Order: sequence, then C-alpha cells, then structure tokens
Amino acid sequence: MTYSKKSRRAAGIAVAAVVVVGGVSAAGSAFAAPARVLPSGTVSVLADSDALTVEFEDKVSAKLAGGTVIPVTVGGGTVGATAAAFGALKITAKVGGTAAKIAWVDETHLKVIAPSYSKAAAVSIQLFVKGVAQTESTTLVAYRPTVATVAPAKVSAAGGALVTINGAGFLAVDPDDPDAVTFGDTAATSFTVLSGTRITAIAPAGVAGAAAVTIKTDGGSSEAGAKTSVTYATPLGVDVSDEPAFKASGGPLVLTVTDGTLGDSAKEFATQKLTVLVDKRAFSATYVDATHLKIVTGASAADTAQVAVARDGIVGAEATVSVVPVVTALSANTSTLAGGVKVTVKVAGTSIGDSTGIMFGENEAVCLKQGAGATTTFACVAPPATAAGPVWVSFTSGSGKASRFTGAAAFSYTDN
Repeated sequence: MTYSKKSRRAAGIAVAAVVVVGGVSAAGSAFAAPARVLPSGTVSVLADSDALTVEFEDKVSAKLAGGTVIPVTVGGGTVGATAAAFGALKITAKVGGTAAKIAWVDETHLKVIAPSYSKAAAVSIQLFVKGVAQTESTTLVAYRPTVATVAPAKVSAAGGALVTINGAGFLAVDPDDPDAVTFGDTAATSFTVLSGTRITAIAPAGVAGAAAVTIKTDGGSSEAGAKTSVTYATPLGVDVSDEPAFKASGGPLVLTVTDGTLGDSAKEFATQKLTVLVDKRAFSATYVDATHLKIVTGASAADTAQVAVARDGIVGAEATVSVVPVVTALSANTSTLAGGVKVTVKVAGTSIGDSTGIMFGENEAVCLKQGAGATTTFACVAPPATAAGPVWVSFTSGSGKASRFTGAAAFSYTDN
C-alpha cells in the first residue's frame, strides 16, 4: 500500500531522518556507514560506536595541571569537512575518562587539550559523537609528576642532607625504583613518598653547582623549573694546623677556614649566612680576610671544643680545638721581694686541685681553693722572689694543661 506524506503522518508513521554513521549531513562530506531511521522527523548525524579512532605521537607527555595541546589524527571516518559540519556532529573527548576540550583542524585532524589530572599516569584518549563512545586510543597520554619546590635550596656537596620535595603526582612513584628520585644524574641515597604532593629524600654526594631534582613515574619525569633544583656547595672546614685555642674564660678567637673563601670584602662576607658552631652552639662571626674569621666565645670548663663552620645551612666537618686554662683576674699585682701579699687569683679552666699549682714566676704560692666550675677563685699568698721585676701568674690544670699568658696574669716584684 502506498501512503502519501500527509497520509503517513495521519497513520502515525514518522518521516524518516537519514542518519549517516560516522559522517555528516548532505551539506558536508560523509564517509560510508549504514543509515538509521529515527522518529520525530529530525535530521541527525551520528557516528557508529567504535567507528572513530584516534592516533597521535606515542606517549605524549602532559602536565598534571592540564593545558597540553595534543594534535590527533582521526581514523575510521572524518570529523567534518568544515567547522560547521564538525559542530553538527557534537564530538566530545575524554582523556583518561576526564572531559577534555577539543578543536577542529580539518576533516581528519583535531586538537585535544589535556585536562588537569589527579595523578601521574599513562591514559588513553577517546572520542564521543553525540554521546556515543568511539574506540580508545592505543597510544597514551603520559601525565608526568610535577616538582614545585625543594627545600633546602642549598646542600652540602658531601651529601646527606634531608630534602623536602613538594609537587603533585607522587603517589605514582614506585618506591622500589632507586632511580625514581634523582639529583642531577645521581639517584637519591633514599627517599620516602609521604603523600601525593610531598617526598623527602636524602641528597647524594654531588659537585658544586646546581642539580635539578627530578621525579620519575610511568607517566614520565618531572620538568626542571626555577625552584626545582638544589645548589651543591662545598662546606667550609677549619684549619687547626696552627693549634688555635679558646680561652677557658671566653673571648675572641681567629679561625682559619679551608675548602673555600669568605669573600673579598666584609660586604661580600655579610651576604653569606655564616655562623660558627662551638659544641653545637652557634656564634656569630666577623670578617677578617678571605680565609679568616673571628668569633667571641663564652667561658668553658672543658679541655677541648668541637668547632664547625656553617654557611647557608651547610655545616662543614668538625675540628677539635683546645680550650686552655687562663688567669682571669688578680686582686693585687705587686709585692716586695719578701712576698707575703694576699692575692685573690681567679682562673678559668679545668680543676687544678685544692691548694697547689699556682705559680708566681718560678715560685709556687700557697693557695686555698674557694670555688668550682668554669671560673674558680683561689686565696693565695705571694711567695718570696729573688729578683725584682715582672713575672706572670700561671697554673697547671687538673688534666695537666698549662695555662696561657694573659694580661690579667701579670704580676711584679719590687725591691721595697
């Protein structure tokens, strides 16, 4: 039976819409596909499921933050001979299951804009035509981890510093891969993935200069940035060949540094964050010249002190410096040759015993110890002398260390 258009409507039979699978309307260039008849009298263009394929450069590297432009070639059909035809197809895209923006280039080429992604991974691209899923790509988009900052920015060339790495995509790091975290071309001594955004690593030994910190996953390796490198610096040492010594009473001491310089001027020196550690206690330093600095220490009852120079947070090797006992004060500084003057002698250093060991020149005085600690007081009687003139008051510490001369130890005998 033959129906007219009008009679078909009357009979409830819809006017057929020609559907070109994987193609466009007659106004555009369509590729061959079976036609479908849709009710409602609307002309529509659909792609058959699994018809369109996507090809692109093998394992394109993308930023986790998104924005990477991925040129793709469409197979299995076209995406429209014109932008208008492309728009009619209502083609969308997903990268790793996340919606992505796309732009028409020509009938077989698109640009896919990688969206932001939550983790570093290798994922596929898939097109959809009016919601109908097409074939997933066999090549992958590799979302690489991102390093944002590292701290501290300066580390010792000797290695061993704990470095905190901040960024994104770190949960994809293989903890069993020794090369997953590198400083320049050298693997970290060890590392711990704390979260998707933080890793701590022990810096390996390196050479002076900048070294990029890189995180590697199956999705690729992080890129270098302005704040993603550490600077290796050679730590300063302390030269003790000339036997420097701290006064047990405290005071100034000039130290010689090795393995580098302090700068050509006090101004250049001031730009460096430099301190001297004495038994782990920090003291500020002043500039003497390119290889010498001066510190002022406090009193100490120890025989030795461990000294190290810290510059920009990088601590050099410790050196052992002697702590020498000294006389710090005399209540009287003259006597006749007959002696007998009462003199209170204050000393700093290790214990010297209760009543012996203090010398006026070559003659030992009779003394009584009156205190203990880093600073000790002795009540002494000046011994007789055989000749007028200056002498110095000295003693030997309980550890057998002779006191060093200071201006405070000066004493003088007169004829009358």
